[in-house]
Amino acid sequence: MKQKIIVRRITSNAVFLGVSMLMVLALSVTGLSQRDTRKISGVGGGSKKVVTPKTTGKKPVVRKKGDDEIIGVRLKTEPGIQRVTAEIQQSELFFPGSKRPMLLPEREIERDDDSKAQNPDAPAVSQWPIQKRTRRALENISTDAHTLGSAFDAATLADTSSFPPDSNGAAGPTQYIGFQNGRIRSFNKTTGVADGVMNLNPDVFYASVLSPGAGTFTTDPQIRYDRFTSRWFLLMIDVPPVNNFNRVVLAVSDAASNGTITAGTVWTFFQFQADAANFCDYESLGVDVNALYVGCNMFSTTAFVGTNGYVIQKSSVLGAGPMFVTNFPGLVASAAGAGPGSPRGVDNYDLGATEGYFIGPDNATFSTMMFRRVSNPGTVSPTISGNISVTVPTTNFGNSVEHAGNTGGANGNLDSLDDRLYQAMIRNGRLWTAHNLRVGTTGVASTAATARNASRWYEFQNLTTTPTVVQSGTVFDNAATRAAALQYFIPSIVATGQGHAVIGMTMAGTPSGATPAFASRLSGDASGTMAGPPTAPAITFGTSTSNYNPPSDPGPPRRWGDYSATVVDPLDDMTVWTAQQYNQSLNSYAVRVGRLLAPPPATPVANSIASGVTNVNLVITGTSSAGSGFYDPGPNLPAPALPFNHIQAAVSGTNVVVNSVTYTSPTSITLNLTTTGAAQGARILVITNPDGQQVTGTLTINPPTAANASISGRVTSAGGRGIRGAVIRIQSADGTVNRVVMTNSMGYYMIPDMETGITYVISIQSRRFVFEPASVVYTHQDPIADLNFRAQ
Repeated sequence: MKQKIIVRRITSNAVFLGVSMLMVLALSVTGLSQRDTRKISGVGGGSKKVVTPKTTGKKPVVRKKGDDEIIGVRLKTEPGIQRVTAEIQQSELFFPGSKRPMLLPEREIERDDDSKAQNPDAPAVSQWPIQKRTRRALENISTDAHTLGSAFDAATLADTSSFPPDSNGAAGPTQYIGFQNGRIRSFNKTTGVADGVMNLNPDVFYASVLSPGAGTFTTDPQIRYDRFTSRWFLLMIDVPPVNNFNRVVLAVSDAASNGTITAGTVWTFFQFQADAANFCDYESLGVDVNALYVGCNMFSTTAFVGTNGYVIQKSSVLGAGPMFVTNFPGLVASAAGAGPGSPRGVDNYDLGATEGYFIGPDNATFSTMMFRRVSNPGTVSPTISGNISVTVPTTNFGNSVEHAGNTGGANGNLDSLDDRLYQAMIRNGRLWTAHNLRVGTTGVASTAATARNASRWYEFQNLTTTPTVVQSGTVFDNAATRAAALQYFIPSIVATGQGHAVIGMTMAGTPSGATPAFASRLSGDASGTMAGPPTAPAITFGTSTSNYNPPSDPGPPRRWGDYSATVVDPLDDMTVWTAQQYNQSLNSYAVRVGRLLAPPPATPVANSIASGVTNVNLVITGTSSAGSGFYDPGPNLPAPALPFNHIQAAVSGTNVVVNSVTYTSPTSITLNLTTTGAAQGARILVITNPDGQQVTGTLTINPPTAANASISGRVTSAGGRGIRGAVIRIQSADGTVNRVVMTNSMGYYMIPDMETGITYVISIQSRRFVFEPASVVYTHQDPIADLNFRAQ
C-alpha cells in the first residue's frame, strides 16, 4: 500500500506579515520544556514492577501497566506566566500586525484512496441502524428541530491575514469568543456585537510562552468554556522558524472573572514542548471535569510519523502551575500504523466522569473508529488503554470541493482534508462526533466520478466497556450528478441537554458558493435521521457571494477549515452556537457564528385555581408540536460552576405568586402558587424556558373555596353535669352530609372538618334525658366550640 505524504512549508508567494518578530524584543519567553521521570506502581494482571520510562532525546519508551493500560511520560513544565487582558490589549496597539494574507504552512497526510484498507465488516449503508426509507419512516423525521436565532461574523480574512482561519469559538455565560488564526475577538452573547474586551492577534496573546526565535507564530486555535470551573481554556501550537519541534501553548482565565472576560481578567499562560524532535500539528482539545486532552499529528522534517496524546491534569492549571502533563506517544506508532488518526480529545459534560477519551478514524483502515480510554485522568498518574476499534458504516476520503464562481479549475477547489474528525463530545455516556467523506446518490461511501462530499455523524454508547454505534447518519445531496449536487464538509456536532443534536458545516458545490449551514434532529426522531439533506434543505445562516478566488491562495486546493466548532450554551443547555467558514465577499472569507434556537416550550392547556389559597401545587400540562417542550437543565453544578438558567413561570395581574416551578417532562410542569387576595377572572400564564423563549396560556382564578372547620360543644344535665354517651347527629339539607358522634365522659363532642358555607340540622338524643329543643338549624361559617345542649 503506497502512501503519498506531502509536507508543505511557506513558499515564496506565501507571506506572513505578523507581529511575532517584534514581540520577542518586547516580551519575555520561557525556557524549553524538559522531560523527567516518575515511578508508577503497576496494577491489574502481570508484574507489579514497572520500568521507569527513559527520557533521552529519543522517543520515550512506554511500558504497559498490567495487560491493558499504558503508562505515559511526564513532561516537565515551568510555572505559568500571568498577564492581564488590558495589558495584552495594549501590546496589540504597539504591534498592530499587517493585514496582508498569510498562507500557513501545511503538514498534511495526503494519501490516495487505496492507501487505507477497507474494513471488511463495515456495512455499506448511509445510516445505522438500517431502516427502510418508507413514507412512514420519512414522516418520523422532524422539520427544523433547531432554527436560526441570529448570526454574526467573528472574523474576516482582513482580520486574520491567514489561510485557513481554523474556524473556532465558544459561548460562555455572557460572551461568545471567536478564536481563529490571527484573531481572538469577544462578543456580547445577546447582541452579537463585539464588546471590545478582546481583539487580539494570538501571537501577541501568547507572546510570553512562544518558542524562542524571531518569526515564531501561532496556529491551530482551540477554545473551550468549562462549565465546571467557570474558566476559559485557549490552546494553540506555535511554529518556530528553525526547529522542527514546537510548543503547545495554553491560556487559562482566572477564577475571579467568573466566566466573563473583562479588561481586568488575569490570564495564566503555560507551554510544553510536544516532542524532542518532531512537530506537533493539528492539535485537538477535549475538556472534562478531570483533565484536558490534547491530540497531535506528529511530523518529522519530511514525513508523518504517527500521533500522540497528552493529558493535562486540570487542577494543575487552575492556579499558577506548573501544569502536570503526561505524554502518551505512539497512539499511532508509525506512518501506516493502526490507531486514532488526528486524535480528538473528547469534551465531556458529565459531572461524574472518571475516564477520559481520545477518538479518531483508524489510521490504517477505513470504516473503523479507534478509541483510547484514559484512566485516572485527574491524577498525576493517568494511564491509557490500547486501541479499541469500532466498526462503522463504510467511509473513505473526501474530494476537493467545487464552488460557484471558482475560476481556478480543480486547483481552485476547496480542501475537504481527509476522514479526520473535527470535534467529539460526550453527554450522558454517549459520544457524538462527525467527519466528511465521499458518497453516491444513496449516501453510501463511493469513489465513483459522480460521488460528492457528505457529512457523516455518529453516536456511540458503552464507552466504559465495549463501545458500539447507537446510530449514525449522513447529510448528503442525492442529485444524480456531482455537478448538480451540493456538498457538505468540515462538520461538527453537539448534543444538547434536551437530547437534540445539531451538526454545523460548510455547504458548497457547483450550484453554490461556500455557505455556512446546519441540520438538526430531535431526541425522538427516527435513528440515523436528521431534519435536513437529503429529505429537506439544510438551513443556511450566511449568504455567499460566490466569487472566492483569493490570489494569495491559488491552491491546489485552496485551504479551508481546518476546524469546525459547534457547542451548546453552558447556562441554558439548549441553545447551540456554531462557527463555520464561508465566502462573504469578493475573494474573501469570514467565520460565521450562528445562534441556533431549540424548539419553544410546549403550549399550556388552560387551567384554573381558587383565590385565597397558599402554597398549592398545580400541574400544568403542555401540548407539544414540532418538538416544542418544557425543559430544565436540572440541579446546578457544584461551585465554582455558575447556576443554570431554569424554567420559569409568571401570572399576569396582582396577588398571584409563583413560588416554584418543578420540571417533570417536556409536556408537564408543576407550579406552586399562592393566590391570597387574587381577584377572580382569567389571567395570562407565561412559561419561559431557560433559553428565554416563552409561550402563554390561560389561568383562571375561581371564587375562593371555603375552608372546612370543626363544630364542637358540650351536652349537660339541668344541674350542669356532663352527659356521657349522648348522640349528636349532623345533617345537611340535601342529605349529602350525615355524620354521628357521641359525647365523651365529660359530655364534650367534636365533629371535625365540616364544610363551611352550608346549613346543617344538628340533633341530640339520650336514653335518660330529654332536650328542648332537640335540634337546631346552624349555618356553618367558622370553627365553633360552644354549640351546646342542656337537658330539661
